[in-house]
Amino acid sequence: MFRNERHEEIVRLVQKEGRVSTTDLAQRFGVSEDSIRKDLQELDAAKLLQRVYGGAVPLAASTPHPVLARIDSYHEQKMAIARKAFGLLEEEMTIFLDCSTTALCLADLIAASDLRLIVVSTMLDIVKRAAEGRQVEVQCPGGRMNLELNGLVGAGCIRSLERVRPDIAFLGTLEVSVAENRVSTFDAEDGAVKACALEGAARSYVLADSHKFSGRGTYAYAKLTDFTGLISDGENEEMEERARRLGIEVL
Repeated sequence: MFRNERHEEIVRLVQKEGRVSTTDLAQRFGVSEDSIRKDLQELDAAKLLQRVYGGAVPLAASTPHPVLARIDSYHEQKMAIARKAFGLLEEEMTIFLDCSTTALCLADLIAASDLRLIVVSTMLDIVKRAAEGRQVEVQCPGGRMNLELNGLVGAGCIRSLERVRPDIAFLGTLEVSVAENRVSTFDAEDGAVKACALEGAARSYVLADSHKFSGRGTYAYAKLTDFTGLISDGENEEMEERARRLGIEVL
């Protein structure tokens, strides 16, 4: 593949996926990560995308919130996962939702329901949407705003979350590696917040549509077996069965 053809494909992938990682692109095109970084520099200079730490996001989505650009990607799968997660909820529960477009789908289901819940979230759009529920109390920890995540991170956020003990935490991911028993994201600070919420929760589920089994995260924040279970879309039965063999619940 010629370099200009690779550039065209990178731009297409960024628009489709909402975010691409340097590592994934290097593997996809069979070139070095340094070559991909140079590609991204040129495409950024041409205003065809925006380079971010570890990869690139669409230019239009870079300001204000790139994470929201992914809401329409794999939307049916995310909604299927959200419905399964919603089925775990009971009256008077306290739940944690992190910066995740799948969790955002779950927040919409919660807002439309009559369940009495306390929702704790670091993602501002989740806070806003969940608060529309008639019987939902929403809490948002302190911290430093990360526009790329549309949410809160940092030491202040973690200190706030350390005092929270949710009944269930629903956490997003960029990669689920069943073979390596690893769950990863792309941002270290986001990963630290996820790990804190995971540790404090009585039960925890990672929300992962089937393409996350072949994703590539840059920061491993937990083992898959640290979770109570995995909620996926049922489109990769082999990986889901392998996850069951690790001894966790798979929905």
